[in-house]
This record gives sequence, structure tokens and C-alpha cells, in this order.
Amino acid sequence: MIKRTTLFKNSVILMAFCFGIQTTQAQETTACGTTLESIETASIDELGKEYRRLKSYSNPYCDTTNSDMHKLMEELAKELNTSKANADAIVAQLGEPYYRGPLSDYENQKVTVGRGGKMLGKALPPQFKIPAGDYYVVYFWRNKDYLTFALKGGQASEYSWWEKGNYR
Repeated sequence: MIKRTTLFKNSVILMAFCFGIQTTQAQETTACGTTLESIETASIDELGKEYRRLKSYSNPYCDTTNSDMHKLMEELAKELNTSKANADAIVAQLGEPYYRGPLSDYENQKVTVGRGGKMLGKALPPQFKIPAGDYYVVYFWRNKDYLTFALKGGQASEYSWWEKGNYR
């Protein structure tokens, strides 16, 4: 049985096609699509707001490589790094991180096997894959990818992506 919403949506698309109605990317908003005219030209605040909106859906279909969510994260990382944002500014745009702290604590957070084989700590990218810094803000995406901001002197100095299984 076809759902009414699917039938209605398909009818609207068919009517738009038959009558030659043009739609733009911003008009075709879905739960995984952005409402921004352009991700590349949006301000940091607009990018952050849109990222938080998409993240609030907790939709696994949004969490794909090259999705709008992925593009927003990449653009935000680039803009926050370029503007030399501090840790609080990064958290204000991207939300609560998976890990936040100095390198000494970073090493202590790594996963260890505790009593009864229970895993303790956090799975973090290997140290050789993180940029140099004295403080880190790490985001965990799709339960396998990491966006890591390295801060020096309280300002973002570098960021990197690490995909699980990518040991290059």
C-alpha cells in the first residue's frame, strides 16, 4: 500500500514536470538537505545553525560521505580554522564534542579493556593522525570518522579528518 505522503509528493513532482515548473536546491528541502542557498558563501553562524538543524534529525541517511551534513562539517571546519576560533566558538557552532582537552588527557582517554572484558574510555584516532597542538576538540561522526581541531595558544591552528580504517 502506498503512503499518502509519498503519493502526494510524487503527484507534486509530476505536476511540476508536466507544467515546466523549475525548482531550486533550496526549494527541494528534505530532512537531509540544506535550506542554505550556498554552503560555500554562507556565514559561520548560518553554517552552524544549519548543521545543528540537520544533526537534530539523527537521520542515518544524512550521515553519508558528500551529503549536505558532511559538506557543512567540512565548511565549518575550514571557516573555524581560518578565523582562528577558540574552543568555545567551535563548540558553539558544532555542539558538544566527543572529546575536549589537552594531549596528556587525550592519551589517558583511549580505550582500554577493564575488568570482565568491558571496554573503558573513548575510541580516538591514533596520535600520528592528529594535527599538532596543545588542546583538542574532537567530533565523532557516523561512529567511525573524526573531525579533530588542534588549538595552540587557545586558537584553532589546524584541523583534520580521520576515517576509520584509513591508516595512510
